[in-house]
Amino acid sequence: MNKRSKIILFLVLFFGKVFSQETNISNRIQSGDLTLFTEEISDLELSKMTNSELRLLRNMIYAKYGHIFNSEDLNQLYSNFNWYNPNKKVSDSQLTKVEFDLVKRITIFETRQETEPSIKFGKEIIGIWHITPIMPSTWLDRFVISSDNKIEFLIDNFQKNPKISEYLGHYEIKGNTLIFYVEKLITKKETIELKEIQLLKFPITPVSEVTLMNGELTRKRIQIGSHEYFLFFGNPRI
Repeated sequence: MNKRSKIILFLVLFFGKVFSQETNISNRIQSGDLTLFTEEISDLELSKMTNSELRLLRNMIYAKYGHIFNSEDLNQLYSNFNWYNPNKKVSDSQLTKVEFDLVKRITIFETRQETEPSIKFGKEIIGIWHITPIMPSTWLDRFVISSDNKIEFLIDNFQKNPKISEYLGHYEIKGNTLIFYVEKLITKKETIELKEIQLLKFPITPVSEVTLMNGELTRKRIQIGSHEYFLFFGNPRI
């Protein structure tokens, strides 16, 4: 194996490991790892989880405060951890703002229903879907959706040295769920073609229109995951 082949193999294995580590929230739930909630959990991470895993993650937030669950499977799971001391019913008001916001975001992902009649999209879905309706000095998180069912997710340009800056692949809509088949990962130095396609599943809404700035600005809007995105055109990499 020549030097270039060795480098490519290393990068494929390394970024495969990175992608895999990002999906290991479910393993950390099963081990009762409360440090999960000291870290930011992104929509990308939530999109890799099943609805059943999301349910366990959401309820783990209440479990750490000693919530008594009506569901026996939850009581049995959290009883495996020495930090779980069931002694009361925990309300949303007892959560921190960060915890409450995470619960809301997880709940949105739990609405994914692939078996329902699929949301129909036409040309209105094509373009750059940016996470804010007004452009700052550079692009923030955005989806780029093309007419040939190609899709890209590009990370906020303000992030310094992200391990992965772009996710590329194709998509389909099943029910109210956008299924993103990730085929390539891009860093600042390399494009990594994945040997196995990775699935990201986001709840999605139909495109609507919103008026902003006292009627001075109108934009198309869509919700993908737990965030709203707004339609732009142009070069998404400038």
